[in-house]
Amino acid sequence: MNRPILEPVACPPPRPTAHELLVRRYPAPTAPAAMPTPRQAGPHRMTLQEIVGRRAAAEVADRRLLRLHAIGDTGGLGNPGPQRAVAEAMACELRGPDPARRLFHLGDVVYPHGEPGGYPAQFDGGWAPYPAPIVGVPGNHDGECPPGPDGQPLHGFTRRFCSSGAASEPAARDPQTRPAQQQPHVHWSLRHELVTIIGVYSGVTDGGQIDEAQRRWLIGELAAAPRDAVLLLAMHHPVYSADVVHGSNLALGEVLDECFARARRAPDAVLAGHAHNYQRFSRSLDERSVPYLVAGSGGFPELHALGRGIPDLPASFTGLPGVTLDAHQHSAFGFLTVTAQPGRTRIDYSLVVRRRSVRFDSVTVTAISGRRGLRGRSAPRWLPTPIR
Repeated sequence: MNRPILEPVACPPPRPTAHELLVRRYPAPTAPAAMPTPRQAGPHRMTLQEIVGRRAAAEVADRRLLRLHAIGDTGGLGNPGPQRAVAEAMACELRGPDPARRLFHLGDVVYPHGEPGGYPAQFDGGWAPYPAPIVGVPGNHDGECPPGPDGQPLHGFTRRFCSSGAASEPAARDPQTRPAQQQPHVHWSLRHELVTIIGVYSGVTDGGQIDEAQRRWLIGELAAAPRDAVLLLAMHHPVYSADVVHGSNLALGEVLDECFARARRAPDAVLAGHAHNYQRFSRSLDERSVPYLVAGSGGFPELHALGRGIPDLPASFTGLPGVTLDAHQHSAFGFLTVTAQPGRTRIDYSLVVRRRSVRFDSVTVTAISGRRGLRGRSAPRWLPTPIR
């Protein structure tokens, strides 16, 4: 009796461990064109009033409370359902005595390559339930957009977010299209008496990068940030991540640390996207704990799992002294709500369940002037090195 020959079954490779992903370093790109960025002189600063209008800004000043949303990786390519659900859940926080005033996007607005033609479905349609203003930084997918007629990179993103005049933007006259925002650049800073937010464009390469011109700008903005308000750094690529698709980029973290040292000021929290899940790390920095949050679960239909072997929380890992993973969630979509008050800011992460928000995690940070014994008022203990 002839027996059938059984073909060997190829087993998928084992999922990487969380430790392997967390200590990942991406090599620095060598080509200068690896990070095309529109060149535009100026401080690239904006005010809350320029974004939300005089009346809303006055209400914030009267109540001494500013609430904002943050999320990344929203483009609903092929399946708009998750993005719409997130937008509807966030829209519920636009009402009440202290509503959220706007959203700052952590990048990857349109997939696959940030094309202008993808904005009607993935931006206008996806965010139709959410009428508040949206500003942000580009992600790697947004940065892949071919140059526009003027030869400038990031054509799709700048057309919608960096319009010099929304009234003259053709898309803004379409009632089905969100008005173009007038943020000053693809990287920017918002300085308010309650909170300072610095948005950094981290390019298109694996793991992210910050070019020399943007480093010099970042150092200046960090150094100039008021010390009586919480300082947030927002970007697309995370420094720490245990997701199985991207992982960390410790080399990017070293570049940021160099900027912090030269500015003699580090942010009170770092917000990123790129990994399609939620993770919150704590890092010991200058005798304080700085949260590094990943919030890339804004609506792209594919969520990213984490590596295997995560210890009980808070989890520490060999090779990452002073860094712990304090919270994570990779099976549902969600968003961040930033609530700034005098001297302190609370950052909440909410899951979206049946188009409603359910708070999952929360962390509070305080401004330099509100921390006793902080060494940040004098020279920090970092050893600054020159930017090459």
